[in-house]
Amino acid sequence: MHSRHFSCRGPGRRRSPWGSLSPVSELPPYTIREYEPGDEVAILDTFNRVFSGIDPNFVPRTMEQWRWCYLDNPSGWRISIAITEDGQVISQYAGVAQRMLLEGAQANFSQAVDSMTDPSFRRGLKKPGFFVLTGYPYAERYGGTGPDEDTVMWGLPVPPAWRIGKTYLQYELVRTQLKLIADTEKVQLPDLGPVGSGVEVQELTEFPEDAVELFQKHAERTGAIAVRDKAQLDWRYVKNPSNDYRIAAARRSGELVGLTVQRVGTFDGVESSLVCDWMVAGPEGNRAPFDLGATIELLAWQRAVAVESGASQIAALFPDSCHEWLGFQEAGFRVRDTSYFLVGRNYSKRHDMRWLRNNWYYTLGDTDLC
Repeated sequence: MHSRHFSCRGPGRRRSPWGSLSPVSELPPYTIREYEPGDEVAILDTFNRVFSGIDPNFVPRTMEQWRWCYLDNPSGWRISIAITEDGQVISQYAGVAQRMLLEGAQANFSQAVDSMTDPSFRRGLKKPGFFVLTGYPYAERYGGTGPDEDTVMWGLPVPPAWRIGKTYLQYELVRTQLKLIADTEKVQLPDLGPVGSGVEVQELTEFPEDAVELFQKHAERTGAIAVRDKAQLDWRYVKNPSNDYRIAAARRSGELVGLTVQRVGTFDGVESSLVCDWMVAGPEGNRAPFDLGATIELLAWQRAVAVESGASQIAALFPDSCHEWLGFQEAGFRVRDTSYFLVGRNYSKRHDMRWLRNNWYYTLGDTDLC
C-alpha cells in the first residue's frame, strides 16, 4: 500500500481522510495521516509505553512482531496515526487486513487492533478524542467495495471502544461471541468400525501447496471466509514470531481432506489447548456438511496433542451458524459464554450484520486472540 495525504476536516464533515489539524490547547501541532515507512519505531515506542501502563503483565512488543503483524501480512496493512512535528506518535487506529471470499468473489475485510492514545496527550483535547480522530479517516480511507478497500471492518472491542465506536464510527453488533469447550479426556469420537475412516493424519512444519484446493471446497459452504492459501496460512502460523503452533493435515488416498492448527494458550482467561484453525470440506462439495472421517481423525489428533501438552481443556471458537458448531457438540464439546462480542461496520448494503451473522465463517486464528 502507498501512503496518501489529503486535506482534512473533522468527524461529521466528510471530505477527505488525512491532513493537518489545527493545534488544540495544551497539544503540540500534529498531523493525522497514513503510515509511512520508518513510522514503526515511533509507533512501537508509544504502543509499548501505553500498554505497559495498562497491563502489569504486558510483555513489550518487538519490532519483529510488529513487522510480522503488518508489513509481512500477504493481505496488506491498515494504519492511521496522529503524529507530532517532531515524530512522536500520539495515537493510532490500525487493522489486520484479510483477503476474503465473499459469496465466491474476492474482497477484503479487516480486524481493528492496537488502537491506542498516549495518555500524556489527552489533556487539552475535547471529545470525541484521538480514537475517533484517527479512526474516522481510517474508515474513510480503507472502507468501501473497491479492490483495495474493506467491505467489512470488524473487531472484538473492549467496552469503552464499543461505546465510542457505535457513537462515532458506525459500529454495529454482529453477535455476542460464544465458545466451545471440552474436557480433554471427555472428547467423544465415534467408532467407524473395521472399515475405518480411510484418513491418515500427518503433522507438518508448513502448509502444503494444495491447501488452497481444500480451502476452495470448504469455502463452498460459506458466504464469507478469509482466504486460507499457503502464503496466508504460513504467515499466520509458521512465521508467527510470538507463538508456536502445531499443524496437522488429513489425507485420504493422497487427497487433502482436512487441516487443523493447535497451540496451548490462554483464551478468555483460561489456559487451554486451542483449536486455532479448522478446515474440513464436505465429501461432495457443499452437498454434505463435512467429511466425517476427516473430522474424527483431526479431532483425535487435537485430543492427543492436548493430552501430550498436559492441557485439561480444549477450546474452539466458531460462529454458531456453521456446521462445525453442532459437529463439535456431537463430539462432546459444550457451549459457554465468553467476555467477547463481535462488532462490524459494512460498506455493502447486502452484507449487513444480520447477513454476516448467518454467513461468515471464522475461527480463533482469524482473530488476534490466539
